[in-house]
Amino acid sequence: MATKAMIRCARTILMLLFLPLMACTGGALSNDRSAIRGVYSAQTAISDHPHHVLIGHVIIADRGTTRAHALVISQRRDGVHRLNFDAAWRDGVMLSFRNEHGTGCTHGHCRDAPVGMILLSAPLFHAAQAQGLTARLTGPSGAIDIFAPAALFNEAAARAVDMAPDDLV
Repeated sequence: MATKAMIRCARTILMLLFLPLMACTGGALSNDRSAIRGVYSAQTAISDHPHHVLIGHVIIADRGTTRAHALVISQRRDGVHRLNFDAAWRDGVMLSFRNEHGTGCTHGHCRDAPVGMILLSAPLFHAAQAQGLTARLTGPSGAIDIFAPAALFNEAAARAVDMAPDDLV
């Protein structure tokens, strides 16, 4: 279960993520005003839905002594309709999901619309490093199954190795 500090950190991170400061290849982020620093993986398709393409990337971000891990989800604009989800589920357990209805561009271009993010506990993040993350997004748009491969989580973890002191939680 996510702590309140992790959720506050994740909300601030979410605001930063949808600014055009990242590329599709992964990298680092920081914001001196909010004292957030972090890394992100490359983007990859995470659904095989016949009508909608969902793209995902993994972030690891620190604020003070709090570390947040998240799978950020966006929708490739497809001319059908904008997706809206309010929950994410894994093996019958509701995950910590924050939806995003913003209209801004992501990653420096306007092909993708933000959908939201799944905030991951440290144990769930480590499990995803080994086996990837399978989840079902649900809400007014119905249900779409997603799978984020382990490589995304491992890429973000590798980028974060030199990022923070050992006292982060």
